[in-house]
Amino acid sequence: MKTEIPKPTLARLVKLSRLLEQIANTEGENAVISSTEIEKLTGWTRDTVRRDISFLNASCAKAGGYDVLLLKQTIQSRIAVQTGEAKCCLVGLGRLGEALINYGGFDGTAFSLVAGFDSSVNRTEILSAPFPLYTTTKMQAVIAAQNIEYAILAVPSSAAQSTAQKLAEYGIKGIVNFTPVVLSLPANIKIENVSVLDALQKLAAERAVLGEKK
Repeated sequence: MKTEIPKPTLARLVKLSRLLEQIANTEGENAVISSTEIEKLTGWTRDTVRRDISFLNASCAKAGGYDVLLLKQTIQSRIAVQTGEAKCCLVGLGRLGEALINYGGFDGTAFSLVAGFDSSVNRTEILSAPFPLYTTTKMQAVIAAQNIEYAILAVPSSAAQSTAQKLAEYGIKGIVNFTPVVLSLPANIKIENVSVLDALQKLAAERAVLGEKK
């Protein structure tokens, strides 16, 4: 029987999978990495790394550490890392949304931005994007027609909750929330909050509590 993986471990395994992908691409398929090396690259303790990997219920160890390719494949298989195409949309084409239009991080991944939405007709007409831009009045139809699963939310705070509710009603299964608003949605809608301010506050708190210790 599969062991249930805690949410913090799941988040670390997703990041570890991406790290292993980078290592495999640069060092080759026979690369090996130790828990000590993972600790240096991620900041997680060796004990945390080993405990997280133990949830995979598989042996990926070899002389000198872990088999990078095997560990990556095991993680992707165990936690169902997205490998098939997943369509995403960008909602909110202000300054942040405009910057995300040209974000190249999707290249070579399973995720693709296929549509952008904004309440302003003017924004959808003047902005240039590698995918179609629509007014938010067309969200329901476009999401259904394109089978879009995920949304990146970059609207003003005042519109965040109402827009997120519409996205959930229109069939979106997961939202990356770039707004500072704490969204309230049904439990089956997964939310990932992304906040530069929260990240800075976390760094400041770690410095205050831990000092220069790693």
